[in-house]
Amino acid sequence: MLMRVIVCLLALGTTVVLAQLQNPTHQDSLLDEEEKKCPTNWFFNKLSCYKFVRSPVKTRQQARAQCQRTWYTSGYQKTPSFWENEGDGTSYQDMMEAILPNQGNSPTKNYLAYSYSFRHKEWGLLMVDGDDPLLYMCEIPQRNLNLLIDESVERDHEYGIIVKDPKKIPRAPVIVKQPVNTMFDLVRREVINYVSMMCLAEGYPHPTYEWYKETYENEAIKAERMDPLKDQRFTVSGGTLIINDPKQFGTVISESVQLFFAYVAEFNLKRSNEQGNQFWGKAIFCDPPQHFPGVRYYWARDYFPNFVEEDRRTMVSFDGNLYFSYLDFIDNGRYSCNVQSTVSRIGKNGPFFNLEVYPHPNYQQLKFANNFPKAFPEAPVRGEDVRLECIAFGYPVPNYNWTRRNGQLPRGAQLMNYNRVLVLPKVEPSDVGDYICRAQNSRLSVENTISLSIQAKPSFTIRLNDQFIAKGSDLIWECESFGIPDVDYEWLRNSEPLVFETLSEEEQLRYEIIDSVLKIKGVQESDEATYQCKATNQLGSSYSSAQLKVLKLAPTFRKKPVEAEMYAAEGKNVTIVCNPEAAPRPKFVWRQNGLVIGSGGRRRILRNGNLVINPVSREDGGNYTCTAENTYGTDMSSGRLIVLNKPEFYLSPPELITSSKGETINLECEAYTDPLLDTTYSWRHNGLRIELDDTEYLRYIAYEQGYEFDYKRRLYNLYDSPYEASTYLKEREEEIYMSKREPPYQKGNRAGHLRIVNLTLADAGVYECVAKTPVAKIAISTTLVIHGPPGPPGGVAAVDLTSMNARVQWTDGASNGQPIVNYTIQTRTQWTRKWKTVAEHITAKTIDPNNGRRECQLVDVLSPWASHEFRVQGLNSLGKGQFSAPSPQANTKQDIPFTTPTNLGGGGGKTGDLTITWDPLPGEYQNAPGVYYKLFWKRTVIDPETDYRSIVLRNRGNVGMHVVDVNPIKYFYTQYNVKIQVWNSHGPGPVSDPVEIFSAEDMPQVQPTEVSAFAHNATSLNVTWQPIHPTRDNIRGKLVGYRIKYWRREDNETDHIIKLQRGTKPHGLIVGLIPNTFYWVRVMAYNQAGSGPESERFLERTWRHPPLMPPNAVKVYPINPSTIRVTWRGVTPTPAEEPLIGYKIKVWEADQDFTKANDTFVYIGSPLEAYIHDLTPGKSFKLRVLAFSRGGDGKKSSPPWKFQMGDTDVLRGDGLTPAPNHCLNTTIVITFVVAFLTPLLRSRIFTAH
Repeated sequence: MLMRVIVCLLALGTTVVLAQLQNPTHQDSLLDEEEKKCPTNWFFNKLSCYKFVRSPVKTRQQARAQCQRTWYTSGYQKTPSFWENEGDGTSYQDMMEAILPNQGNSPTKNYLAYSYSFRHKEWGLLMVDGDDPLLYMCEIPQRNLNLLIDESVERDHEYGIIVKDPKKIPRAPVIVKQPVNTMFDLVRREVINYVSMMCLAEGYPHPTYEWYKETYENEAIKAERMDPLKDQRFTVSGGTLIINDPKQFGTVISESVQLFFAYVAEFNLKRSNEQGNQFWGKAIFCDPPQHFPGVRYYWARDYFPNFVEEDRRTMVSFDGNLYFSYLDFIDNGRYSCNVQSTVSRIGKNGPFFNLEVYPHPNYQQLKFANNFPKAFPEAPVRGEDVRLECIAFGYPVPNYNWTRRNGQLPRGAQLMNYNRVLVLPKVEPSDVGDYICRAQNSRLSVENTISLSIQAKPSFTIRLNDQFIAKGSDLIWECESFGIPDVDYEWLRNSEPLVFETLSEEEQLRYEIIDSVLKIKGVQESDEATYQCKATNQLGSSYSSAQLKVLKLAPTFRKKPVEAEMYAAEGKNVTIVCNPEAAPRPKFVWRQNGLVIGSGGRRRILRNGNLVINPVSREDGGNYTCTAENTYGTDMSSGRLIVLNKPEFYLSPPELITSSKGETINLECEAYTDPLLDTTYSWRHNGLRIELDDTEYLRYIAYEQGYEFDYKRRLYNLYDSPYEASTYLKEREEEIYMSKREPPYQKGNRAGHLRIVNLTLADAGVYECVAKTPVAKIAISTTLVIHGPPGPPGGVAAVDLTSMNARVQWTDGASNGQPIVNYTIQTRTQWTRKWKTVAEHITAKTIDPNNGRRECQLVDVLSPWASHEFRVQGLNSLGKGQFSAPSPQANTKQDIPFTTPTNLGGGGGKTGDLTITWDPLPGEYQNAPGVYYKLFWKRTVIDPETDYRSIVLRNRGNVGMHVVDVNPIKYFYTQYNVKIQVWNSHGPGPVSDPVEIFSAEDMPQVQPTEVSAFAHNATSLNVTWQPIHPTRDNIRGKLVGYRIKYWRREDNETDHIIKLQRGTKPHGLIVGLIPNTFYWVRVMAYNQAGSGPESERFLERTWRHPPLMPPNAVKVYPINPSTIRVTWRGVTPTPAEEPLIGYKIKVWEADQDFTKANDTFVYIGSPLEAYIHDLTPGKSFKLRVLAFSRGGDGKKSSPPWKFQMGDTDVLRGDGLTPAPNHCLNTTIVITFVVAFLTPLLRSRIFTAH
């Protein structure tokens, strides 16, 4: 049996002897695991309970005796260098690495202790001789907890009394809110000239309070009772206040608190100037005034409050100083240090002084300033925020980095102020260690270390519990407090120190105080009181209080009688509880059907009075009576035990099930149980309870019973009440302990069946079916093996890399039931983070049969001069597996370029330029450093050249453009063939294919002719011209389009507007003009080089206004299901309008846009009516009428009419109404009857509204 170590709950530097409870000869499997709980102050781990005993320290033999004589130490040296467990004889050879190194060979150190090594900074096993008083730890298997009898555990204030109102149970006072230190702000005395302190205690009868002030007399603390309402000195003097609570059950004392006075004195009125050198560091001291408590520092420059802003070069430290990593001339100025109290608004301004910076021929090498790094506060206490600061002098300004020696930075650590400051919030003792600040600039790197130690005020890890002890019993009272430095313990009784010298002779024989343990032998009524354990170190004191009550109580079953009716399953075990209230603990006698039961064999009477039967048989059924007797009386209680058939599985899954990923399986589990009992089934996956979705199960039950299942309604009803909702939420809080999946586990068609759909590899494992009744439970398990695609390979690495080749090696992952048949290899480089497949459906050879190492040769697939990562994927008959983790980076060798740049082209620029462009070669194709380009070009049409001219851009690097000068007069817009070639430090790459480009264009040399214009409507003109013949000499490039220049006749030509008309069409439309206005127009051609000469100008006038008034009195009449008749009242144009040409009736579907309207024209001279045909029956339409002329369309009638073509039998008598218009006060409704329509037409008509 291996030595068991729970957690490091011990202070550093202490040593722990490990003791273990010997296993009894009989096996006790009487209770389920969840029913066996560790006693108070014991810790559970796996199947055992542990107790860490820190005080008092004991020798090995004393520790063994303390553990009830059945405990023994675990590890001892049986023979030299051979360690063994004393309990079960198992060897420690597998744990030899846990023994701390460099201990030497001592013949007397034959035992092992658990200890912390400051030298090695780790916990381990220390060889000891067993005679040193050390801390120790006890262990007891959970199945043997019945051997530990702590009679006070089950007793509380209600023990032995009938409770009517729990709030009125007599109990000793307990302080639930301790007073706290109080700060009085002297500056605010005129506003608030008092302080208040408060503590709160609970108890019944309700406690009363007394306050005391601690003073020093003859170097000793004396507590004087005081009344804060009468003692005027209370408001003007400091000191320490405590509180106690006299009461019939005892008194308790609070923690001491202090009254402080906050103040900030005055600065010195004047201080000398400061000076420093350029590029050298500087610290300017604040020289703050006297103050209490702390202050914050604010540095001002030139005037207040122009505060100095911190940057990478400047910092205001918590030590109050202003630091410059290096000075520069911009730092010349006047400075002042200012402070403000941390607990009030008190603040003081310091005097201004000058800082003068002088030039210096050199700069300062990097060094830390003024013993940095520093910690604030210097002696931090557990729970405080700690600020670690670091600043260095030197030029250039450094960067900072914080690390922790032999560990990570604590969780929640924050880097601030350009990484110069590391903040550790709410520090814990685990945060102690060495913290390293590294400062680095382009010239030097330096580092320094600060050791952080944490102090801790006493804090109880084991508090006193109220004790309710039978008269004459022995009491062992234990408290435990953690603190740094170590704590000292003191015991108090009714607020008075409990020391041996002040005890009576009789008490001196019964009382024993050893550090944090108080022992009282033979407890008497006189011992009743309130006791306090006081833990003290340099930081303060903490109290834990509890009540001792002495009981004399005859056994009674009034509260906890034996259960009247109990059930047990044949072949299982049962525990019949006998738990009367009694003090002292009674003796127990059990009877079955009137016959006394002896303890032994299948029936055992435990020390706590319970009767255990294991296994249960049919003859164990009957009436059982428990009789409890002590010195004060006797009582008995009876109950009936009914023995039922034990549950047995009649349907269970096989021991091994094999399936494949993506499939669905059903695990069937059903058991025979006694019909009197309810049976529930649950499933576990690898020990975790499975959360089941019972939707399908309930739907199947509903189908079997002939009704429809509404799952949503069921959910609504289930969580309808607050109680059910809270129960559901409580279950959700525990979901972390349950096995879940997506899609969820499903309950099968019968209770006990488990359905798992879409199997994944994670579903493999052990499934356990548990059938449970109120008296027994049985379980059966099966192992599910899932076959699927391979798991990810491991240990991927690339070796023997050339410029394009490599050997990739790996170890196969799990095959998941089917052999791996081939592999896929992907790679990525630093140039692009995308994975690229370089080998697919390949086989691999085995290079090491011992470990299954595999290898594949990659040929001509890698990028030279690149840092490659590789990953491998396996494939079997069930699909592709997961990719491996990326391999370590491996570099390929350099080579010449293999490709040419993309997007080779050019053109543009100024006349005389031959611009050649291309995409710079990406890094992944450069294959070596030092990339540059060689360009080739020649004319092909005008004065064609036979040979290419070239230029090498060696000093240009990886550019993407070059301009070649050509004759601008002769070779404008001339065709060239160009090529490009990439070079790097290893040589040239291939030459690209030729690409046709043109040199830069020149501006057109001719202008358009026969320019004319005519009015299009009141606001636009149509302009036409004869196009330019598109020859090279005319256009001198590629024609882009024409520019139309126009301006009003009364304006200057310089106020013109240009309209661009792209394309070669010889006409354009100018819009946005003023009606009845003359405009001049000119036209010019343009290309990419610019515009050509302008044409002659032409004058033209726009038409007058279109109709300014809309038609009115619009009427709509039905003709048949697809035709309507429209009438309206005409408009009369004014002299400012063009003469009318006619009217337009616009009709469109109501759910369409107005732009989709169809036009019906009625010209002047015709009746003011129109017939609209071919309308779709049953559809809704809208209609508007407008007048038009040469000036354009006039205003439209308003509002639009909305009507619907409909059925005459349904819609007869319906009218037509205009669509809503907020400008109208009434709604027009027209009602009509069409009598002459045929019966067929009467069945189909329309409505308008």
